[in-house]
Amino acid sequence: MNKKQYFSSVEKSLCFNGNNYRIKHALKNNGKRKTVAFLGGSITMGWKGEEMLRDNYSVFIYKYLCGTYPENDFAYVNMSIPSANSFIGLSILEKNIDSNIMPDIVFVEYAVNNECGREYMISYESLICKLLNLPSKPAVILVFTINQSFYTSQGYMKRIGENYGLPMISIADIIKSLVTDNIIEWSTYSNDWIHPNIWGHKFISDCLINFFKKVNKESTDEEYQFNKQVYSLDYINYIPVAPSLYDISCNGYEEINASEFFEHGLRYIPETNDVFLSFNADFKHLFMTYMHDKTEKYSDADIYVDNKKVSLLQGKSLYGWDNIVMKHICEFEHKGHHTVEINIKDRSKTFVLAEIGIC
Repeated sequence: MNKKQYFSSVEKSLCFNGNNYRIKHALKNNGKRKTVAFLGGSITMGWKGEEMLRDNYSVFIYKYLCGTYPENDFAYVNMSIPSANSFIGLSILEKNIDSNIMPDIVFVEYAVNNECGREYMISYESLICKLLNLPSKPAVILVFTINQSFYTSQGYMKRIGENYGLPMISIADIIKSLVTDNIIEWSTYSNDWIHPNIWGHKFISDCLINFFKKVNKESTDEEYQFNKQVYSLDYINYIPVAPSLYDISCNGYEEINASEFFEHGLRYIPETNDVFLSFNADFKHLFMTYMHDKTEKYSDADIYVDNKKVSLLQGKSLYGWDNIVMKHICEFEHKGHHTVEINIKDRSKTFVLAEIGIC
């Protein structure tokens, strides 16, 4: 791949300029500290497949902004964790955005970890609108990635981005084109099937920097008015509940730090007699975040709501690696008061409930 092909690819990655009012405002020096935040999975954390890259695309972008706009005092916040999708993003955002962390610029990267079902469309749009409605009125920039089998969920994400006038950079479109046209091999971009290597992170950062350079040359747009939602904002009021800190009736569980951002979970202690876990809450939607693995380590668990089985949490998954996963358990027509029970199916194995979510 020569320099001309490289820079042409970088240029083409900007698939939608979006409305520049918020990003122009965020980059303007007004004497206040500016926070640059990143929401995503292991790619945005900087995981390379076998090690964490200290210099990854998020760090490159932060350094670029500091160097290009030295009159501004930028703070860097990365709220990404491995395997996170927009469901988990809603939880992390709700728990971490406050008066101390209020972003001015937010990059959102979930195109590989999100699936293409309706629930994922709702969670993604709810997350985007939650960000746009923050008091700091941040500029939201969408980043779309891809895996080796060319899977990406960017299709519905692009429709959401266009609806809200958001800048969108598709790494997915460009990498797929470069690989299928035999300009590069997948190994140029990634050492495994998903995570960018050093070259890949530099390429992503160059694509994002290209967006900023274009913004610098543009006149400022007027603040746009939000259109109606594309799919649904049903999850926008997601409330995360830490199990060990909640009013739960249980026996045979102990508190556990399940993961970063999920520090107050409950772990079932195998072979406990008279084990139970139940709670009451008001909700229309119920979510549960738990741990799974490809081994036999974790038991499945049946979820009952108002004495009726509504879902199964699978402890064993081909794609699990002792990580957390969030599931939408059930939906009611209206918000109401409900009783929830969790029944462990195999008492010889453990089970970890990292979070309860309601809205």
